[in-house]
Amino acid sequence: MTVRVRIAPSPTGSLHIGTARTAVFNWLYAHHEGGQFILRIEDTDEERSKPEFTDNILAGLQWLGLGWDEGPFFQSQRLDLYRQAIQTLLDQGLAYRAYDTPEELDTMREIQKAKNQAPRYDNRHRDLTPEQQTNLEAEGRSAVIRFKIDDSRTITWNDLVRGPVTWQASDLGGDMVVARASSTGTIGQPLYNLAVVVDDIDMAITHVIRGEDHIANTAKQILLYEALGSAVPAFSHTPLILNQSGQKLSKRDGVTSISDFQAMGFVAPALVNYMTLLGWSAPDGAEQFTLDEAAQQFSFDRVNKAGAKFDWD
Repeated sequence: MTVRVRIAPSPTGSLHIGTARTAVFNWLYAHHEGGQFILRIEDTDEERSKPEFTDNILAGLQWLGLGWDEGPFFQSQRLDLYRQAIQTLLDQGLAYRAYDTPEELDTMREIQKAKNQAPRYDNRHRDLTPEQQTNLEAEGRSAVIRFKIDDSRTITWNDLVRGPVTWQASDLGGDMVVARASSTGTIGQPLYNLAVVVDDIDMAITHVIRGEDHIANTAKQILLYEALGSAVPAFSHTPLILNQSGQKLSKRDGVTSISDFQAMGFVAPALVNYMTLLGWSAPDGAEQFTLDEAAQQFSFDRVNKAGAKFDWD
């Protein structure tokens, strides 16, 4: 098996140090295993995605020395592929059209809140008859597409960083929206969890390496891999980069984009070296190395589970 990993930034902002560190770990693992590093741009958020951010991401990865073997691929150019997958789920009875209005959903959440229940969709439109669908469409309602989640399922995977992870499907919030609302008979804008899975299947991704904030998404995505008849890739959830207060590093903490570090005069090898040590340690204890030297030693058993604090000193 040829190892194939991917980095999939969204061009809704400049290349952030957290995304860049994830790219570093993907690059190191691909090169350690003699595999391939794929670049995918997740630009389906039409309002927030900007060409200048895409340019910033590409330039930042190149400046850091993180060259990619395939891509960049753009999700905005692959919408038909996602809609075909959604149609397959509909045809197989694994997804359905839900016609709830925003007001109805708000009322449902308010009732759940009053009962101290976690917010979740109650799957009320899962088993509509054709007549009920026709009547709802006659009211002029649009429909999202929801993927059926079996609440009795227990989802498990052996995370290469965290070991065995178990997630109860009943904690995933009910049947999952995989496409935005659209008019009768059409499929609206495909959403993140569906698009990611379709892309990973199509690009034959073998290992998904990303931040721990995606763990809940992983549980949902495993169900989609299975529903689409695909093998499930291996997952590695890396620790987040934290500020000095132990919170996730954000723009509020000052300089966090790679282009800003570059403008401040940091050199790429030093910045990559430091990012590599944010959550990983070399088995020989080395603290200064090139990307190629780190790749020779890289393994997930040296990646920490706890968050890594960014320290200006």
